[in-house]
Amino acid sequence: MTVNPIKVLVVTPTERDVRRLQGVVVVPGATHVELAHVLDVGAAVRRLSDTRFDAILLDLAVAHTHPLEPLWRMHEHAPDVPIIVLTSMEDEALAVRALKAGAQDSLVKGQIDGNLLTRAIRYAIERHQLQMALHAMSLIDDLTGLYNRRGFLTLARQHLKMADRLRKRVSHIFVDLDGLKRINDTMGHRHGDQALVETAEMLKETFRESDIVARIGGDEFVVLAMDNAAGLLEETWQQRVQDNLAQRNRRPSRSYQLSVSMGVAYYDPDFPTALDDLLARADTLMYEEKRAKREPEEGSTLAHAPRGD
Repeated sequence: MTVNPIKVLVVTPTERDVRRLQGVVVVPGATHVELAHVLDVGAAVRRLSDTRFDAILLDLAVAHTHPLEPLWRMHEHAPDVPIIVLTSMEDEALAVRALKAGAQDSLVKGQIDGNLLTRAIRYAIERHQLQMALHAMSLIDDLTGLYNRRGFLTLARQHLKMADRLRKRVSHIFVDLDGLKRINDTMGHRHGDQALVETAEMLKETFRESDIVARIGGDEFVVLAMDNAAGLLEETWQQRVQDNLAQRNRRPSRSYQLSVSMGVAYYDPDFPTALDDLLARADTLMYEEKRAKREPEEGSTLAHAPRGD
């Protein structure tokens, strides 16, 4: 039976290191490893855009600013590909930091033989596949600590069943972070990630602990909030959103203004609605508000479906 080779992208600025790797990668009886070489991260990103690789060997010597910048960029452009970093003997502390930052393994240049390299690549692939599977099963969004889409759908269905039993109305609030693409394009994805984290923190501060707050897509958040005995006052939480955004935007040295668009649809136990329909309705209303904004500005005005909806 023919076994497909393991395709590995090597990112290193020195041809000598590539020749060394090519010299040791052929191991009798082991899975064939096929190496492709690029000199820098930019070339690696371009190569990854049109070729599927099973693993990346990343020489941290390609860094120009922060020593872990190449690792961050590789994770950003190829989150589904395991990365093994290559370091020099004196970079043990950096290797540990790289592992904490998401690298699957670390190898010291000049101390790599064929068996070690093949085993490291195979184990890195297996570990990464297991981590991806576990991540898919998780209910929590890694970046923000909120529920992810799977977690939201699981808990929201239970929430609506409880609303039916208690005869309580539920507000379904769709929230979209304005201008995330602009932040990513002009300031970089680390600033974009921080904007997402800030939005998550703002929503957690605005709503009650009993409400379900989730990040269900790149810049999309959703809140499911059940009326309490006095009813959930829309004006109250909308004002909290405004106040919490304004407080963040007053912080010194901000590079951008945090802004969101929102739409809300209501679940009425007397007129039950499927969860997917609620999501779609609130999403539509949110986009109506976003289109109505002539330019991004602090805060949000709220689009909502009729209360008897």
